[in-house]
Amino acid sequence: MNESNTDDTEANEMLASLANDIVNLMLREHQSIHQELDHVSNLISDASKSLSSSFDEINTIAIKQNSLLNTDSKVSKETSDDLATQLKKNQLNVVTALQFDDIVQQLTKHSQSRTSHIQMMFNKLATYLDEIKELEYKSAPAINDRIHDLRHDVAKLRIELEKENPVKQTSLSTGKTELF
Repeated sequence: MNESNTDDTEANEMLASLANDIVNLMLREHQSIHQELDHVSNLISDASKSLSSSFDEINTIAIKQNSLLNTDSKVSKETSDDLATQLKKNQLNVVTALQFDDIVQQLTKHSQSRTSHIQMMFNKLATYLDEIKELEYKSAPAINDRIHDLRHDVAKLRIELEKENPVKQTSLSTGKTELF
């Protein structure tokens, strides 16, 4: 086998390996972004249910308090304290449900960052492929340099995309995770 065929084979193997790495990375990222968007959808659904339920409870408690206050002053301290506790609990539920905005913003920013990095990688890939097309076919070292640059960029992208998602919260229940 002559040197030219060896260089061509090496370049083809490097390109095939690079293409496989890029495809696997993009598939993984697509799945990850899809999961994050499902997470956002679930959080919004939970918040909506919690808000609706808490507002209904607050309304019911307020009606009971008004009813008790409008009757005789026989309202027991225990009943009043119980209603106040229920009211406070539901007010906290409303606040917790409203805090989901921060979670949604963080998840959205994280997903946008990932898609931005993917777009930059595709732009670099297009530029490098254009450069490779312009190189003379027999210029295997230059082609190998471009492929090496692409592999380096794919490795950097992989590291960037593996950054941890800032949102650990999986539900809007209180006491498990700090929301901010």
